[in-house]
Amino acid sequence: MTYSNDSHIKSVEDVEAFFHHLVDERKVSFHPDNMFEDYVSCEGGVNTFSLGECATYNRLMDESFKACEKEGTDIYKIGLDILLYGMGKMK
Repeated sequence: MTYSNDSHIKSVEDVEAFFHHLVDERKVSFHPDNMFEDYVSCEGGVNTFSLGECATYNRLMDESFKACEKEGTDIYKIGLDILLYGMGKMK
């Protein structure tokens, strides 16, 4: 999936899809509290995301927090479960 300025997170299912995108497609070990400008490549220290992607992804993460809060779901548990799944630690 591709995320753009027109993309929005409105539900926990959207949060899960966004987090899977980060782990499975973008190959990022992320934390919901981190700004996307903080992610750099281990090989050369190059930013992982462009400035435009950072703006979009930071907004989507803010929307993710709001969606989880609205539905009474723990955003950190969702993130951890998806990271563990991506590392092959969970099925």
